[in-house]
Formats: sequence, C-alpha cells, structure tokens
Amino acid sequence: MTIKETSALKGSKSEAGMKKRFQILKSRPTLNIRLTRDSVCAGDDIDAPHQRTIKTHSFLDPVALASHLSSVYLPKVNGVGHSWDCTLNGKTFASISMDGIVARVAEMQYDSCNHIHFAYHSAKY
Repeated sequence: MTIKETSALKGSKSEAGMKKRFQILKSRPTLNIRLTRDSVCAGDDIDAPHQRTIKTHSFLDPVALASHLSSVYLPKVNGVGHSWDCTLNGKTFASISMDGIVARVAEMQYDSCNHIHFAYHSAKY
C-alpha cells in the first residue's frame, strides 16, 4: 500500500468515527440546564449569580460537557493560575484550568431537573 493510500484509509476511518460520534450525540436527548457561576471580580458581582438556562445535548463525557458549556457561558479571565470546578446537582464532574479540562467522574448522570454551578478559584501567587 502506498503512503497516499494509507493516508486516505486513515482519513476515512477518522471521518467515519467522527460521524458515528456525532450521530450518537444527535440521538441523545436534549436537556434544559440551569447554569450559575461565581463572580470573577468585584465589578462582576452586580449580576451574581449570573443565572442562565440553556438547552444542550446530554453529553455523557464530562470533558465534552465542560468544554461546551465553558465556551458558551464562562467569562474570559486574563492571567494564569485561575481555575473552575464544575458541579452538576452538587457533584463535581470536571475541573477547568489553563492546562485543560480534567474529568472528575467517568460518565455524566442527569436528573429530571439539572443545575450546573461553576465555582471560580482565583490565581494564588
């Protein structure tokens, strides 16, 4: 097999895998989730607890859920060393930092009513 044929085969396998994951995600039910977060500075307190309700897919992977929600909900904070703990119905499922997202559970477990809170931890020097 040539390099070009091998590359094409690998590309089709990864494309097929991505399509399969997307189909699985599309087949998952959507949820209404109430989001809240800590304030990141004194000026941010005016709108606390920053409540918002969104409709999203019921991700099974905690990293995928944290990644998706942080991109549409969390504020951008300048600097380094700060982090967020993500809790679903009182149970921490992921931690977000400059180094990435770390899962704290193997798989997401939802209830009939779901509340996700993002607890902010400022940088410590």
